[in-house]
Amino acid sequence: MGRPRKKPQRSALAPREQILEVAGRLFAARGVVEVSMLEIAEAAGLRQSSLYYWFRRKELIVAEILQQVNRLPLSYAQRLEASGEAADVQLWRFVRFDVETVCGFPLEITEVHRFSERDPAAFATYWAERRALTEAVAAMVRRGMGEGTFREVDAYLCALTVLAQDESVQNWYRPEGAGRVHPLATSDRAAVGYRPAQIAELVADQTVGGLLARPSRLEALRRVAAGAGRAGTGGEPS
Repeated sequence: MGRPRKKPQRSALAPREQILEVAGRLFAARGVVEVSMLEIAEAAGLRQSSLYYWFRRKELIVAEILQQVNRLPLSYAQRLEASGEAADVQLWRFVRFDVETVCGFPLEITEVHRFSERDPAAFATYWAERRALTEAVAAMVRRGMGEGTFREVDAYLCALTVLAQDESVQNWYRPEGAGRVHPLATSDRAAVGYRPAQIAELVADQTVGGLLARPSRLEALRRVAAGAGRAGTGGEPS
């Protein structure tokens, strides 16, 4: 947009999208706090003044990248609700989708949550969408209790813990190409081999199995729920 690059870059992306892509890679490799605006500008081939034209603070870059961690599962939750499926099936599918999304996300969500305290205004949209996501999960739990398939629990508290458990896989899992060494790479080689689909389905089993009024139903429920379109395939809930 009329602002010169520091050096030519071969990229089909517009400057704003290229900044987000480059920043995401740097954040994934070294963590949000350790990456400077100057490094982002240089990696994108921009003068630092040009970077500030698009993003005045690093917090704004982080906040924009972070939007997908809420928007993707929130959109999926809305599709599940519209499907009319039983709530237990919906929740199993949601957890599977959410965990796979988290496994592929380049930033460490708990690190970003701490970082967001620096600039609450920049992350206001993120936290509003986070609340909407929590409400959507709580609604699934309430429907399950109403249908008699879930035992009685505090639905909102349950939703908070479901999302926290989904995100906890980042404590030890790293997406391919993230740049950072797997935290268990030297101490527990067996942990490195697990794939997102395996992790996601186990977490879904644990989450829904712990809520079922009749836990013996889990295997039959799983057979039905596992037939849904996987995360990233574009499959609609059946």
